[in-house]
Amino acid sequence: SSMVYKPPQKVPDSGLTAGEVVELVLLALRNNDNPSIDRGVEIFFGYSSPESQIVEQIETEMLTPSEYRNFLSMSEDNMALFTHQAAVIDKADFSPDRLKGYFTARLLMNADGTSSVDDVSVNFILSTTGTNDDDCWLIDSMLIRPSKLRRRRRR
Repeated sequence: SSMVYKPPQKVPDSGLTAGEVVELVLLALRNNDNPSIDRGVEIFFGYSSPESQIVEQIETEMLTPSEYRNFLSMSEDNMALFTHQAAVIDKADFSPDRLKGYFTARLLMNADGTSSVDDVSVNFILSTTGTNDDDCWLIDSMLIRPSKLRRRRRR
């Protein structure tokens, strides 16, 4: 898009809603190497909750942003996190206590940002520790779902 990407200064930022966190992380991954290599993945790490597999792997296996990018790059569907042109949120639900958010985002692969069979859906589960001003929405899990086209092709 014509908007110049400005990486977030504050990670994580308690001023963001759950939906804004999803949008920000996807935008950061789309601009992964701006302003530095794998900064997008670092931002995703910064928004990963203590409950997430990511934080567990950072703590137990010293997972680095470049290792995680290499892992994602091994699959065409996962690569969409870096190569999508635009992202839209298709679904947003919250638990009754409002401490968990369930989001489905669609990664649009067409250069003009229109829908196509190549679009990839990503399911996010987010949690927040509370409803105070300093509580942040963090990502418990991010699950990439293959495009319909590739699902059909595989059988």
